[in-house]
Amino acid sequence: MNNTFIGHFSSKLKLMLSEKKALGLKYREQERLMHVFDKLSQKYDCNNGLSKELVLAFVKKRPHWRKATQEQRIYIIRQIAYFLNNHGIKAYVCDKGRITKTNEHFKPYIFSHEEIKKIFKAIDSEKAFRNYNRNHILYPVIIRMLYGCGLRISEALNLKIKDVDLNNRLININNSKNHKSRILPINNSIVSYCDNYLKQVHPFYNEDDFFFESPTGGKYYCSSIYHHFRKILFKCGISHGGRRNGGPRLHDLRHTFCINSLRQFIENGIDYKTALPIISVYMGHSSLSATAKYLRLTAEAYPEITQKMESQYGNIIPCLEVCENETY
Repeated sequence: MNNTFIGHFSSKLKLMLSEKKALGLKYREQERLMHVFDKLSQKYDCNNGLSKELVLAFVKKRPHWRKATQEQRIYIIRQIAYFLNNHGIKAYVCDKGRITKTNEHFKPYIFSHEEIKKIFKAIDSEKAFRNYNRNHILYPVIIRMLYGCGLRISEALNLKIKDVDLNNRLININNSKNHKSRILPINNSIVSYCDNYLKQVHPFYNEDDFFFESPTGGKYYCSSIYHHFRKILFKCGISHGGRRNGGPRLHDLRHTFCINSLRQFIENGIDYKTALPIISVYMGHSSLSATAKYLRLTAEAYPEITQKMESQYGNIIPCLEVCENETY
């Protein structure tokens, strides 16, 4: 991303960004929002510093925003304000309570076993319609990896060839969301698909090449994979209500993996207090509470789980109507 700022605070924004990256932070989304702020600031008089008027205009909730979108803006503008104050520039610090209260809720779509079978059948029947097209090679691998390993799509697309250890059946996820890294086991079926993919797409390679390299070089965009996934769902007859109306979305493969994993733990008699920390670390969640939200979803997808857990542990499944954070 171009780190050129042209507004009144351009020099300080550039310095702030340099310091954040020097600390090893990715700061990609924050950098994008800093550019949004920089552009907006050009419409305001900033000679007396960062005004309350400008700050509130930056964080004011738009009709199409989710709650997390406003939270991100409040977070970055507070960081900018603190930075400016520390450098002798008067700046209004936005209160965290500025988040607009909404009735927004998020509930992930959980794929049934039959739907997953249909998806696998559809991706395995992909055909190459151009010489450079790799859909027939790419999607049988990446969809299985998302579903079978519970990866975020960004984690899959950021994989380098050196991160996919087929000999030891391991995937290395480096510095992902929440700055977490982890090593995940992969089963023989996914190893087989990955090995076939590697031979076809990377007969010669450097270890730092992207595993899922696009035909034009570099990695695929998340949006490209998501849009093709929509086509796959249509082919399978799985209705899509839109991203804001229940999906299904690509990220729901990860949700489905987590719920199925939790179900298997419970059905095998493993205490949920033992299962949740294991799944939390495997998924790379920021906290155990993010994983615990799946208890309600698991009970809804598999009603027999509720009876089994309550007979062993009492009424421990939380009374949550929905999950509000779509990216855990």
